[in-house]
Amino acid sequence: MLNKTVHIIFLMLVTSTFVTAQDSVAHRVIFIGDAGEMNADQKAIIESAAEKILYNKTTVIYLGDNIYPTGMALPGTKNETQTKEIIQSQFVPMRSKGAPVYFIPGNHDWDRMGTDGLQKIKLQWQYLNNQNDSLLKLVPANGCPDPYEINVSDSLVIIAFDSEWWLFPFEKNNPDALCDCKTKDEIIARLRNCFIRTGIKLFCLRHIILFKLMEGMADIIRGKIICFHSPLSIKIFICRFLLSAHFTR
Repeated sequence: MLNKTVHIIFLMLVTSTFVTAQDSVAHRVIFIGDAGEMNADQKAIIESAAEKILYNKTTVIYLGDNIYPTGMALPGTKNETQTKEIIQSQFVPMRSKGAPVYFIPGNHDWDRMGTDGLQKIKLQWQYLNNQNDSLLKLVPANGCPDPYEINVSDSLVIIAFDSEWWLFPFEKNNPDALCDCKTKDEIIARLRNCFIRTGIKLFCLRHIILFKLMEGMADIIRGKIICFHSPLSIKIFICRFLLSAHFTR
């Protein structure tokens, strides 16, 4: 039987690809980070990523900072149209080729951690939700902190966790969103459940400080590979979120 692998491609202002014959790929996941500024580099990377989409075998995940400099513009402000165009430039090429697209928030999407952060995250979610496309999402949804499972294939589950919610210093009360998790303890409990149920082996956080805060997961994190985001290192930067890679079946 042909050995099939799940490939992860990181495209983050530098490209790193795993080239294998298409018929040997079970699924391909393309991660793109910091794509929220429309310029020549962003355009080239998105075009390159779109060319690597395998029909019915590719998932695209944007790792945050989807809209520079301070997230989705508020209604009626001068940058409202421009910010919509920025996020369109990221999902339209991928969806036109049939790939599901997921966006994860970054600090710039949270108003660069400013006072309008929650409102701007909810606006970004609402704009994508208004596209009426079940394969286009901001996760977690509607400003919630709930860890979100992306079931890529039978052998790969990716857990999207918005660590910016955890660190956001202003009001996060969000009653209309009906979030499953409303406290840090509830987030930890949900993550514990995800770890135990899916058997995740590689745990990646955007913020190293969160590892110290999440002592409630110490027993299940022990023995896992841990990597953190550091702005000083692209090699660490690509480990911003929970990933599982190179499974075989």
